[in-house]
Amino acid sequence: MYVLAMSGFCRFTISDAEVTRIGQISLAGEIEDQEPVLPRGTLRTCDQFVLSLVIAGEGTYEGPHGRVEPIVPGTLTIVPPQEPHWYGTRKGERWSELFAIFSGPLFDMLQHSDVLSHAGPRPLAPAANRRALGTILGTQPRSQAAAEHQLLALAEWLTSAFRSDFDDDPLCSRAAHRLTVDFTQRVDLQGLAGELGLGYDAFRRRFVAEFGLSPLAYRNTRRLETAATQLRLTSQTTREIAGRLGFTDEFHFSRRFRSQFGVSPSAYRKAPPAAS
Repeated sequence: MYVLAMSGFCRFTISDAEVTRIGQISLAGEIEDQEPVLPRGTLRTCDQFVLSLVIAGEGTYEGPHGRVEPIVPGTLTIVPPQEPHWYGTRKGERWSELFAIFSGPLFDMLQHSDVLSHAGPRPLAPAANRRALGTILGTQPRSQAAAEHQLLALAEWLTSAFRSDFDDDPLCSRAAHRLTVDFTQRVDLQGLAGELGLGYDAFRRRFVAEFGLSPLAYRNTRRLETAATQLRLTSQTTREIAGRLGFTDEFHFSRRFRSQFGVSPSAYRKAPPAAS
């Protein structure tokens, strides 16, 4: 038996989303500046996958055989089914986190392919935007098709979150985070290179070698991928999405989106391409 409890403010929750052919999200939400309530002592197990992305605050993860690991902001913890574990803050301390409990054949496949096989905390890859996860988990599907789109978006996000090669170059990891943390703010690439102790040309070559894209192309690609997630999973208008992601206007957004995905935002929303 596994019980997830929390005290205080929860920004959103979904529970018992529709069961689909590929899985189900049983519970998801976001807690803000609260003490997680999971009794410490005996390690617990869950018959589903557990996800926790800590946004602020610190804590620890405990596993079998005396394993203890720190949890800091930006740490993504995944616990596979039946894995004994405990995680949380020290008594009286607080954190903010996104969380989800989910199951199904889609995620079993990711476990067997090693994406979700590792139990415990790991740093979040820069390609996995926290706001995108909030969008995915904060949506209450109104149909089975919408629920399946939500699950596919979660699987896609998890795959990007656990890129095995992202930390080969810590400087590029830091740069990628800065490029995607807030799409409404302009990024001075020359200044960013200087912060990393590099000239711009050297920074650009190093970034391309790590990610296969220039810094600007990487930022634009991630911004459009975030827009695609919001089109699939929210009812926001194209104007709202354009404004929240830093596009000049909805027409600029539509042109860039069509260039990336081959269809207009409205056509994508009606029938999202499988390859996206």
